[in-house]
Amino acid sequence: MRHPLIRLAWSHLVVLAAGIGTVLAVVWIAFMPVLEEVYTRGFALPSIQQRYGFRYGTVRFTRDNVAYAWAGIVTLTPDGELARLGLRLHDVPFAHHGNGGTVFYNALIAGERGELASFDVVNADDWSAGRDQQAFRTIRVQPRRAPR
Repeated sequence: MRHPLIRLAWSHLVVLAAGIGTVLAVVWIAFMPVLEEVYTRGFALPSIQQRYGFRYGTVRFTRDNVAYAWAGIVTLTPDGELARLGLRLHDVPFAHHGNGGTVFYNALIAGERGELASFDVVNADDWSAGRDQQAFRTIRVQPRRAPR
């Protein structure tokens, strides 16, 4: 009587492992940016909000009779560090390839490490009013200390 377990040859095991590895890689590539943004919004940004003088949340606005709800700056301390960088109330960080909240957080942390960094924002108030030229800006983060 044969053993009830399925037995594979080494070549079959290699093909099976490669297939499982490919599936896991595709899942990682597809969902990692989303997981990173969830982490950034839920844990990373709240941990630095007080230090930089802002609160990150949902900015609600309309443009051309369409309602939007994007994650952005909902409160901003007028003399806080972000205000000195040029951020304004209802600025929404965005990225052409990636998630705006993650790019925003990474730029602030890069500045803390002594690196030059930048991120793009769109001001919801200007954009909803049709002032597209004023709405889109690049914020440059200066190093907070000398690079190593």
